[in-house]
Amino acid sequence: MHRIATSIAALTFAAALSSVAQASVIVSQPGDLTLIGVKPVSPAFDGWNTAGDVAALDAQTLLLTTAFDASDDATGSAVVGGGAIPAQQPRGVEEQAGLQIGALDTTVGGVVQQAMEGSVISRTLWVHEGDTLSFRWQLLSNEDPLTGLPDLAFMTIGGQLTELGTPLMATQAGLAGFQHGSGWMTFTHTFTEAGPVALNNIELAFGVVDRGDTSTSSALAIQGVTVTPVPEPATWGLVVSGLIATGGLLGTRRRARS
Repeated sequence: MHRIATSIAALTFAAALSSVAQASVIVSQPGDLTLIGVKPVSPAFDGWNTAGDVAALDAQTLLLTTAFDASDDATGSAVVGGGAIPAQQPRGVEEQAGLQIGALDTTVGGVVQQAMEGSVISRTLWVHEGDTLSFRWQLLSNEDPLTGLPDLAFMTIGGQLTELGTPLMATQAGLAGFQHGSGWMTFTHTFTEAGPVALNNIELAFGVVDRGDTSTSSALAIQGVTVTPVPEPATWGLVVSGLIATGGLLGTRRRARS
């Protein structure tokens, strides 16, 4: 009962936090793939909604954890912000990520491992066909990679779930107080009209959940969230014209030398 009451308080805190907590997505021009720093308390980076235990690990890294309070981990508190929010209920982890309740559950060895609690960040993107989303991510966990429970780092694009990883892949040394880590990986996604998600206004969300227990925490670290637009037809025309002009100039020089 104490956890449920405190969870409601955490949801209220998260709602208040989301109005002031910020991070950023840089929409870069073609050829200007600038990776961004993420700092959720900086007014320079607007646009993210946050729910749960979310904070800036450093000037480049946003960290989401499944830690509810200091009692969650025997090795020490993994809480970095306001504490995780529950799953399996309205306005919980799943719904904050645009998913149905229960969508983050899994079955291991015939045993259902329910999503229990976690954190989510989200924002709306305006994209066109051919635009590319990219970011760096790392799964961190205090779960044992071989025997631990299948906590999940994930993302959603327009309510479509992509599972990034579980503690099975966290075989390297961790950071930010977590024992294990997956190492940094890069994710890219190119938006297409043929895909299951309608383009233009698309909700992007990142999240992490405990599955099967609430006593050992995991986390998702995010860096460099970038959307690179596809060049407009007029831009391509300029590029092609430039290539033709360059080719013609080289041909003229060759003839002059001969």
